[in-house]
Amino acid sequence: MFGLSRPDGGRVSQKAFDRFLAERITPRFPDGLSVFAGRGQWRGPDGRIVREAARIVLIVTDARPEAVAALRAIQEAYRSRFAQNAVGLVLSQSCALF
Repeated sequence: MFGLSRPDGGRVSQKAFDRFLAERITPRFPDGLSVFAGRGQWRGPDGRIVREAARIVLIVTDARPEAVAALRAIQEAYRSRFAQNAVGLVLSQSCALF
């Protein structure tokens, strides 16, 4: 879950997100993924509820340590590039057939 609000009051543009997707996510998971527009909320450090637009990226992959490491690297890269306090990551076991 990638929030689009920046601490300076700006917003991560569609172009900037698409560039991040192309540079950081797709090379690590070239077999496919889905991107959804979302809207989320979270409690900020001051206790207030913060609402923001987000992008949700769904990646179906094997539960290999390398895949988890790649997801964590993506999470940290986004946090660093766009000055985010948090970047959500949900790992869930499921059955998927294509």
